Amino acid sequence: MDMTDNELLEKLFAPARQMTVADNGFTDRVMERIPNHSTRTLSRLWTVFCVAVAAALFIVFDGFKVVVHGLILLIKTPPTHHTLLMFAVSVGIIWLLAGFELVSRERYRLI
Repeated sequence: MDMTDNELLEKLFAPARQMTVADNGFTDRVMERIPNHSTRTLSRLWTVFCVAVAAALFIVFDGFKVVVHGLILLIKTPPTHHTLLMFAVSVGIIWLLAGFELVSRERYRLI
């Protein structure tokens, strides 16, 4: 029978789990500062609320029509220096925001 990666890691680190290190209460202080489950739940509820409000505003203000009109205008208009620059800046900002989000998720282990 082959072991999965998790089983191998459990077997490898099992002896370390039994160890205790004298750290003057550092570990306990760190564990006390970790946000509890209710904080994460509130954060997720706030995110869902904001997304719902954004979706409602998108529908109320006829966002589909605006997006379709913008895409048609983008397709029909020949590209200029300014439109290409605006496109590049927009893509760069989106990538930057995505990178910040991934770093923050990794830092707070929300993935």
